Amino acid sequence: MPRKPKEQPIVGEYFTWYLRRKPSGVYFADGRINSKHHCGKPSLGTRDREEALRRLRALDKHMAIKFGIIEPEQSKKPKGVNIRRGWELYIERCERPELIDGVSKASVQRYRAVRDKHIDYCDKRGITDWVDVTKSVTKEYGSHLAKGKYAERTIYLELNLICSIVNWLVEEGHLPPESAFKLHLRKSQGSTTYCYTKQQVTRMVEFCNDHPDLVWMARVIAALATTGLRIGELAQLRWSDLDFEANTIRLTDERSQPQRKQTGQERRIKGKRDRALPMHPVFRSVAKGQRRHPDGYVFRGQKGGRLCNRRVLDVLKSKVIESLNSEFPTPPGEKGFAHGTVHGLRHYFCSEAYRNGAGDAELLEWLGHRDTEMTRLYRHLQTEDSQRKMKQINFLGSDGGEDCRDAVV
Repeated sequence: MPRKPKEQPIVGEYFTWYLRRKPSGVYFADGRINSKHHCGKPSLGTRDREEALRRLRALDKHMAIKFGIIEPEQSKKPKGVNIRRGWELYIERCERPELIDGVSKASVQRYRAVRDKHIDYCDKRGITDWVDVTKSVTKEYGSHLAKGKYAERTIYLELNLICSIVNWLVEEGHLPPESAFKLHLRKSQGSTTYCYTKQQVTRMVEFCNDHPDLVWMARVIAALATTGLRIGELAQLRWSDLDFEANTIRLTDERSQPQRKQTGQERRIKGKRDRALPMHPVFRSVAKGQRRHPDGYVFRGQKGGRLCNRRVLDVLKSKVIESLNSEFPTPPGEKGFAHGTVHGLRHYFCSEAYRNGAGDAELLEWLGHRDTEMTRLYRHLQTEDSQRKMKQINFLGSDGGEDCRDAVV
């Protein structure tokens, strides 16, 4: 009695197949089960199962033409959409109101940057239609980005975006169902943001206060370091958000408030979550020292205008970090003070709060995160923290210190 095969056959439109793998891991289609036609065992030329299934469907039609089951003209070319047109359709969808599947203006801007790179890549490789943007082609694009020294997080986001576009085009009927695919990418668990030390933050504030044209920057650095706010959130902070009696900062996402939308001043919080956090004494003092402006915003730029995210970063890099580099030298090939950013102050806040006893629940609320996974990326334990913790652990039942050596035989 013949041994029953372990795998189930795949019934195509015209033939039945077994999907099997060579020792090398490459899939091939075993069509010997079809007694009327000799379909053989043609290679599918891929180690990816989803791609192999897509090619198997194409092979099924090819064999049907070969054996005269269908005429060549009956084999329709898969419908598709031009690469540029596909991007246009997706961007148009993203520009809808967020209530009906749209995204923020900042996200649309990022998507346009991805679009330009992806279109350029497709043009150079002769890829003209989204029907040809398969899982393997998308991974090849990821390899192309990696060779261009793009960060892992950038590659992760761009490949997932392309996968989302393909699947959306399938849902909208612009691509055949077999074009859909899933990507299983390993998300980077680390953070590339440099986290300042307390000495560095203190020195930056002192340096700015010593220079009249940078006093405004000292207030911005102190505020960011003691609240963990994003620079965009600080720039949009209003006096009405500060409750000095309750000693609390309250941030509200305003994208659903028509009054704010009409003036174009609605605040959009990443994650769309309202949050509140207690005022640190340093922040309270800095805020109290700010002059009140008719527009209601708390923090101002050098000449009294609204804070500009890009301007804050430029001044931090060119006038503060560059001036203090000699005090905090960065070893060659390592990430250090020279690579500091405005966002690094958010990491600093999280790290210092954690070091001083703040729990996960408090950090989630203060930072506005949904889960502790992101909060972990913001925590950076300094070397002295690790040394102190290690000295406090009693491994061998002694009192620790130099006497613990007597416990070792």
